[in-house]
Amino acid sequence: MKIIDQYKKEIETELQVDEFNIKDVSMKTPGRKHFWVCKLIQHKKNLLNLKAQRYNLKKELVKLIQKESPVKVTLPVAEKTAYTHEKMVELQQQIDDQELIIEFLEKTEKTFTSLSFDIKNIIEIMKMETL
Repeated sequence: MKIIDQYKKEIETELQVDEFNIKDVSMKTPGRKHFWVCKLIQHKKNLLNLKAQRYNLKKELVKLIQKESPVKVTLPVAEKTAYTHEKMVELQQQIDDQELIIEFLEKTEKTFTSLSFDIKNIIEIMKMETL
């Protein structure tokens, strides 16, 4: 998935910590965490919008199926048929993609949360090395 690869590259560069950039990384960490949480919320909002679209599309397709069917079709059968429609399958794929991105970003947020502890540990190791 393209967007996850893009996010992955950005995160990899942000999480590279060494003796020379530790102060810079520690100063930027709260802002970067906020940035990724905003991305997470944006994707959750996109997911909600896609689910609303799916609901509305399902209603439209069910009406269309029941109207155009040569025989009377029950609601459950029409709903099941609606889920196999091309537009519905495409919308479901978009929903699945958003859910995967959300899972990725939730784990990223946890990584950035633990980064401050990691930086603290690195500083402690650096102090011990200088003694």
